[in-house]
Amino acid sequence: MKNIWKFIRHNKGMFIGGAIALAVLIWTYGCQSQVTSIVNPTVLVTRAELKLEVDNYLAIAEIKFANLDRQDSIKKTLFNTAIDFMQGGNVNPAAVALVIGNILGLGAIIDNACKRTHINTLKSNADA
Repeated sequence: MKNIWKFIRHNKGMFIGGAIALAVLIWTYGCQSQVTSIVNPTVLVTRAELKLEVDNYLAIAEIKFANLDRQDSIKKTLFNTAIDFMQGGNVNPAAVALVIGNILGLGAIIDNACKRTHINTLKSNADA
């Protein structure tokens, strides 16, 4: 046993270098590269997990862009209809009356709901 320790002490640089080389080999082969997550910066993720996060963000962005495109097309249609009307285009009076009636009806429904809530609040306070 003394001969082994004597050999190790005599060649300690070689043993330390070998241990460091072994640790580096294990680390480079066994540990995957990781970065902080986009979603949760306190978590480390691998390349595959990061790709999934990015793909998820891109999918959400596509949905939001499609929603913006839909809203812009509706605005454009309404604007073009208003321009046609202002330029003296044909207007259907029955359709205009129907739209105005629907808007007034919606206002009446909201007004009734507010009044009903107020009356119920007053009744509950009177009973208490």
